[in-house]
Order: sequence, then structure tokens, then C-alpha cells
Amino acid sequence: MADQLQKARIEHDLSLLDIHQKTKIQIKYLELLESGEYQSLPGEIYVRTWIKMYAEIVDLPTSELLAEYKLEKSVNAKISHSSTATVKEVKWSKILNPRFLKRAAVGLAVLIFLGYLAWEINNIVSPPNIVIMQPANNSRTTVNNIDIVGQTESEVRLMINNELIMLDEQGNFSKNITLSVGLNNLEISAKKKHSRTQVVEWAILREPTE
Repeated sequence: MADQLQKARIEHDLSLLDIHQKTKIQIKYLELLESGEYQSLPGEIYVRTWIKMYAEIVDLPTSELLAEYKLEKSVNAKISHSSTATVKEVKWSKILNPRFLKRAAVGLAVLIFLGYLAWEINNIVSPPNIVIMQPANNSRTTVNNIDIVGQTESEVRLMINNELIMLDEQGNFSKNITLSVGLNNLEISAKKKHSRTQVVEWAILREPTE
């Protein structure tokens, strides 16, 4: 079902922002719907309602999508239950061994420390993500100006073609760009204080009006 939603959206030349504006469903929930991560979504009543709203916009049969959603959710639940049961069997058989408990406690402490250290270092030096919600890359237009709308992490220095862009507290940004006739190449970069720089190349073709 998730693949059908994403494919239909792309075929209708719609972005996630377009779906959000039409349905008022948060973009993070739309992404979860399209990736099939139903366990991370809110209550069942919300999910079924959102599927209906999404299906109507992209001209998909609501009843079939709901049936596929129900089937996929049931299969995922069975797989999760089976995996959990297997893990529990192995766990209890090892817990009976005191030597294993001692070694596991020491090993776990070391792993936690190393994991935390690696996470801290990665969080400091890893480049921030940049999500461009509109316009689509390599899009075409005849207008003189266009809004670049996107999101990155908070406390990030964001530049579009070497111009500093202001962010809100959630890392959202919007910048109106003047387009020249022909191909307009945009370089969007983001950098935290000690991180590497993330660079996104975006292209917009402005076609002359007749």
C-alpha cells in the first residue's frame, strides 16, 4: 500500500508539502505512511482516516488500500511476535548461567560507553540534513520568482548561493529566489558549529513566456 501512495503522488506531480496542504496531515506522518512504518503512527482511527484522505487526492481506490493496510499490518505483527518469542527463548537459557551474567554486565557497560562516545562524536561532526520540500529538483517554470521551502536542523548556518538564510526554531526556511531565463543552479549548504558541510545542488529551468 505504501508504495502505491508514493507512486500515485509522484504520477500526480505532487510533493509531500502539497499533500500536507490539502490534508493538514503532518509531513512526518505522510513519510511514515509512504514507508509502511505503521507502528510509528498514532491511533488506528487516525491512520484509516489519513489513508482515505490521501487516496482521494491521488485517485486511488480507498477500500482496496484499507484492505491492503489491514493485511500488511497483520503480517508485520505476526513477524514481530515470532521474532520476540525467539529472542526470549535464547535470553532465558543464558540467564541461568551466572558466569554469562557477569560477562554480559561488563560487556554491556563497555558497549554503552563506546556507543555513547561514538554517538556524541558523530552528532558533532556529521553534516546536518537538508530537505527541500518545494520546488522539485530539475523542475520547470515560467515565473520570475520562486519560493525555496525546506527544513534542516536547528542552530544550523544555512546558505543558498552564498546568501545566509534565516531559520525558525524548528529549522524550517523559505527563500524567494529570482530566476533568470534558462537553467538556474542553486547550491544549498548547511553546517553546524563543528560539523562537516552538507551541500545540495538544485536546478530549476525557467522557460521564456511566449
